[in-house]
Amino acid sequence: MSILLKIAILIGSVLLCGGLVLIFQIRSSKSIKLLLSYSGAFILALCVFHLLPEVYEGISNPILSGCLILGGFLIQLLLDYISGGIEHGHIHLPEESKTHQHSHEHHSHNHSHDYHPVMKSPWLLMTGLCIHALIEGIPLLYGKTGDELFMAIIFHNIPISVMLMTLFLMSGQSALKSMLALFIFSLMTPIGALLTSYIFPSALDINGLFGFGALAVVIGIFLHISTTILFENDEHHRFNIIKLITILVGFASAFLIG
Repeated sequence: MSILLKIAILIGSVLLCGGLVLIFQIRSSKSIKLLLSYSGAFILALCVFHLLPEVYEGISNPILSGCLILGGFLIQLLLDYISGGIEHGHIHLPEESKTHQHSHEHHSHNHSHDYHPVMKSPWLLMTGLCIHALIEGIPLLYGKTGDELFMAIIFHNIPISVMLMTLFLMSGQSALKSMLALFIFSLMTPIGALLTSYIFPSALDINGLFGFGALAVVIGIFLHISTTILFENDEHHRFNIIKLITILVGFASAFLIG
């Protein structure tokens, strides 16, 4: 797949998802959670089946690989403070917020949700998302895993685009400003990929170390996001057969790619 086609798909998929939210007024937290569950399972399985083996094969020092992966995990942990955790579903939609408020009236514990859109500017949250997307794009044009990483980013961006658009509309932003924000977000991964390949072209990356190292960092980010989605997405940790099936389909999809 050509670079230009990848960039077009990256930008187009984000704008398409945002446009669907705008047209159909999608507000169902259940639908978004299922999207998140599928993307989280798909990304986790993709890391296990494809990306992790590639990194450990490409970097001869397993300790270095592990440190870079953990580094990516910590980077995402820090980015959560800016983005509010929107990458892995920490956004409370209106129906969800009401349920939470009602639930809290009947429980003694006090648990505040700093991620409510009223409490944080959507533009601040988008800044964290843009940094996140920029980092994800760095290894996109390096190594043999370009297509697998590309697919992981696409599936990861679908629920993020839906949630970001929903968040902007909920916060009172106009449809034009919301689509502008989404367009800016859609450019970040291509910018990260193109800028890095220009500054550090593949010809200089003789042993592929830069590409593999950058991929290891992104894997750490993916592991943080996917595990958080899968382990924290359900309220009260209730068994949900639909979510389980969605996760299994996500695992199977990633397995069949190879």
